[in-house]
Order: sequence, then C-alpha cells, then structure tokens
Amino acid sequence: MKIESFDHIHIYSKDPEDAAKFYTQFFGGEELYKKEGAGGMRIFLSLGGQVIVIGPFPSDRAVSNSIDLDENPHQHKLGLDHFGIRVKDLGVAIEELREQGVKILAEPVKGSSGISYAFIAAPDGVIIELTQYGLLPKTFLKYKKII
Repeated sequence: MKIESFDHIHIYSKDPEDAAKFYTQFFGGEELYKKEGAGGMRIFLSLGGQVIVIGPFPSDRAVSNSIDLDENPHQHKLGLDHFGIRVKDLGVAIEELREQGVKILAEPVKGSSGISYAFIAAPDGVIIELTQYGLLPKTFLKYKKII
C-alpha cells in the first residue's frame, strides 16, 4: 500500500473549544473548519503544516485512567484518539491490510463531508485512521492544496 501523506491527529477533549484556543494562542494554530455532529463540535486546526482534529469524548464510552493493552487495545481515553494516514484507494488499502492479518476496527464509511475513512489496530493500542478524500469544504481545499 502506498501512503499519500500523513493526514491528521485526533484529540478527545472535555472542552474542544477551549483546547482549540490553547493550540491557536500558544502555537499559532489556524482554524480550518468546524463541524457539529451527533457527539458535539469537532474543530479542525492547521498546526505546523498538519491537521489536528479536536472533538468531544464520545458519550457512549467511559473515561479510563489506565488501559490494559492486552485486554482491550481499542479502549479510548481523553487525549490522543488516533492519527490519520491518507491513501489513494481506501477499499484496496483495507483489503491489502486484511489479507496480511491486520485487525480492522471499523470498516470503510463515507462521511457527509466527502471523506471516506476506516480504522485499523496498530501495536500498543495505537489506532490508525485511513482516509480517502472526496469533496471538501473550501477552507480545507485552501489548506490541503495537494488534494
């Protein structure tokens, strides 16, 4: 599988708006896009040439202070949720990984924004989101000129 580029980091926050202010105030982050979803507001920032997504902790999950990676490598907590890697063809990438024995955590989904994505398990409880872009809001297109 050929990687198009490193795509994004997703952070769960108790207060996404406050967290976004931290990254803009102290690190010069630039707001690209806000999206209200079922779980609450997600804020997309440009930070040092990369995208950081800050969203609320999912209400259907319990916050955990400790994780037993052997028992549940897909258990989430506040902070880093996953990082994203852009691929050219999500379906092909998922099938290649599946054939090689990689655990698929979430099958491909096409979001309302035009981005298709799926989640896979990596060692040590790390989660990777594979993304394939379709049509995006103009603010994203301005930032991600190579799309």
